[in-house]
Parts: sequence; structure tokens; C-alpha cells
Amino acid sequence: MSITLEAVDLPESGLFELNVNQIVDLKISADIARRRVTRYVGDYIGDLLYAEKPTLVLQTKRAVWRVPVVLATGKSGRLGQVGALDVDVETGELDTREHLIEGIKTNAHRLVARTTL
Repeated sequence: MSITLEAVDLPESGLFELNVNQIVDLKISADIARRRVTRYVGDYIGDLLYAEKPTLVLQTKRAVWRVPVVLATGKSGRLGQVGALDVDVETGELDTREHLIEGIKTNAHRLVARTTL
């Protein structure tokens, strides 16, 4: 599993010290987050979309599963990642803000246009 730190201020160069001390209550597993995103994108965006393995993202005041959204066809298989949705690790709430959903749709359309199906 991968863990990403967000909101860390890095210097342009030189040494810096990083101490991470964050308690995270994983009430929602990575697999449940992946299944929730797959269900959401299939129901509300497009049936050629599914979720892949999430990354745990530690933010300033919370943690989320960042779940990649991928476009695939039965004939061609996996075409590529078209976005990602965050799932709160404690509540299971999906971040489905309009600009994120529109970005996934736009990227999916672009990918299909470049691909010979």
C-alpha cells in the first residue's frame, strides 16, 4: 500500500525534517473504498469506468483513500486512468464535487477519441 502526504511545505533545496504523527481510524478499508467508487462511476458517469487500488492520503486534518478511476473496454482492456475520487476513511463519504466528475468525463472522452476501439 502507498501513503501520500498532502499539505507538506518543502524547501526548494537543502535538508528538511519530516515527522509524521497522525492517528488514522480506518473504518473504511481500501477494498470497500474501491468498490464504492466503482459502483458510483458505473451508476453516475459511465459503464466503462472502474476503480483501481487506492492510495492512503494523509491530509492536514483527515485521511482519505484516493481511488484511481480507469477507463476500459471488453475488447481493448484497460485504456488508462481518467481521474481519481477521494473516499473519507472514517465516514466512507465520496468526494463527488462537480469539477471532479466533469474532469473524469472530459478525460474519458479524450481517451476514447485517441483510441481505436
